Amino acid sequence: MTRKMKKRLIRTVLVCLAMVSLAVFSGCQSLAGTVGIATEQYVDEKVAEAESRLTSRIDAYAATADKLEELIGSVENTVRTTDELKQLAIVLEERLNNLPEETIRQLVDVLQQYLDEK
Repeated sequence: MTRKMKKRLIRTVLVCLAMVSLAVFSGCQSLAGTVGIATEQYVDEKVAEAESRLTSRIDAYAATADKLEELIGSVENTVRTTDELKQLAIVLEERLNNLPEETIRQLVDVLQQYLDEK
């Protein structure tokens, strides 16, 4: 290969590289994210999308946490009420044990009449 041919080959390769580089860099906006070259606007848009998704998820988790707090409060109230009713049942049983049988029969009759009216 002669020196002239080497120069011509190098010049051709450099021109081709320059054209390819120009095509790639001028196509940044249209090729953003495809070939690993992105504009600042593209990056900003992707960051905004990610922030939006993250904010939505955080809001959903916060709503779930609020519902869980409400449920926990409701369960605690139910447990407290159940404990109170158990204590009342114990007291009632003790009092019924001390009542004469005739009084208990009258009480049952009154309660039965009440239920029949409903």
